[in-house]
Amino acid sequence: MFNFLEKKAKEPVIKVLARERTQYNDIYVIQNDDFRELWFKGNGDYFLQSRVNVEQQKQLALVYSNMMMASLLFCPKPQRLLMVGLGGAAVTNFLSEQFPNLHIDVVEIDPKVIEVSKKYFFLRESNRYRVFEEDGRVFIQNRKGQEPYDWIILDAFKSGSIPYHLKTCEFYKEIRAILKPDGIVGSNLYGKGNSLKPRDTKTFMSVFPNIYCFEDAERVATVLIANGGERWSEEKIHDRATISNKMPEPFSMQEVAKTYRPGKFVKESVARFDDHFSEKGFLHDVEKENRSSVKPRRYPIKNIH
Repeated sequence: MFNFLEKKAKEPVIKVLARERTQYNDIYVIQNDDFRELWFKGNGDYFLQSRVNVEQQKQLALVYSNMMMASLLFCPKPQRLLMVGLGGAAVTNFLSEQFPNLHIDVVEIDPKVIEVSKKYFFLRESNRYRVFEEDGRVFIQNRKGQEPYDWIILDAFKSGSIPYHLKTCEFYKEIRAILKPDGIVGSNLYGKGNSLKPRDTKTFMSVFPNIYCFEDAERVATVLIANGGERWSEEKIHDRATISNKMPEPFSMQEVAKTYRPGKFVKESVARFDDHFSEKGFLHDVEKENRSSVKPRRYPIKNIH
């Protein structure tokens, strides 16, 4: 599975291209042989955010980003995409190339992440590919009543955590309000270091009738896809994969479909995530959450190598 992503045998040559400290993140841009990588440092550890092969920019270089394309099984001809969290723009650059008519909005709170993505990760905005500097939830609240999206990707990370206000039942209800009735949500749940996946699943199930979990055999990455409408069988997912592979090699939708894990992380005994704002109000607490670097955070993730 994803054998084209295996590391090279030779010793890599690593060079730090940029280091930026902001009120939100401690950012590193690394050149690692042919790969350019975006890392966030937090709580004394480093967390990989994005990777692109500078010699093969039209390929997806991370297991997670390949698996997120499982969303296209359910939405094969997306028209309007919102991505919460820019990272190194690898996913949205890829989709912009593969779907020339796709309208892409990205919301990213950290201006330095936007800056390094343009300088080092080949981000080029256009009239159909736009990046907004704002908190993801605030952006989504302000989109209500406007033209809906048919695909939303949740990929906002703050080093070793995900902002809690981007993980709650109330937030997912706000997402559903700006989605088309048959629209889908793809959420990056990280890999082995995230022990909160059952609660994520429970929270999504409180808002969306259909949940589909995709996870590679090594548990490097987990992607949860949620939507309304008719429930898809495992057979239908694999059937769709056989006719949906229009991506450049070595990408394989059939390989992605093999990572479908029906029923995984479904546990009735766990509690869902709900909003718990202080008397100071939503905007105050969101800003505090976005800037906080102390541990433990409310949605902690461990960096397991």
